[in-house]
Amino acid sequence: MEFTLSLALLDFVPVLLTAIGLIYIIRLVFSILPAQGRIAFLGGLLVVAGGFFRATWKLLMALSHGAQDVNWMENGLFVLMAPGYVMFAWSVWQVSRSVQGKKILNVWLVPVLTSVLLLGTSYYLFVAQTDSLAWKRVLLTMTVIANFVSGILLIIFAFRQKLSMAGWLFIINLVAIFVLNGLARLPEQPVFLHWIDEGINTVSCLGFVIAAKTVYQYVRVNFGVDAFADQKPATTS
Repeated sequence: MEFTLSLALLDFVPVLLTAIGLIYIIRLVFSILPAQGRIAFLGGLLVVAGGFFRATWKLLMALSHGAQDVNWMENGLFVLMAPGYVMFAWSVWQVSRSVQGKKILNVWLVPVLTSVLLLGTSYYLFVAQTDSLAWKRVLLTMTVIANFVSGILLIIFAFRQKLSMAGWLFIINLVAIFVLNGLARLPEQPVFLHWIDEGINTVSCLGFVIAAKTVYQYVRVNFGVDAFADQKPATTS
């Protein structure tokens, strides 16, 4: 389809908001479990990169009136977001266990093996069924599942700490994920549907930013220290 320039530019807004929200959650993870924070950072980086490439693809399509179809940028959304959200969900889960006083599991093994298996399965389907979108659906499904898991964990954490507003904003964001997933699976994708998609995505991402900032500030005060805070230089006598 041919994207309008305004629609293509709007697509960068949810990417930016998502990046801001993820930064707050990554800082939250770092403040409690620095090792898990590295996983959260890598996962967040993959998620934002996937969204950025997809938005850039739309912009190129709009500027060229559909002539510049850089396929790898479009597909990068799924290839990068799926393992990204797996790593992000894993790190949030470990933080949740830590706050509850439970044992922390292996840092890298599970999310890395899950991501490798996921991408391997997707690649096999891509090669074996060249006329099918099964490879993309596998990645999309895992993205939704991992996003759902991390969302549920954040919702539970927010309400346990009596951060009701943050909890409800996380719920709204989670509902929006399923709505957007349903819209993405529709066989016909007219322009007006993309406007609806972008509107829902932007509002839900804004809510995610507010909720993420709220829980991060709470955690910083009550559970840990800001790993990214400036350190005072050592003084010499």
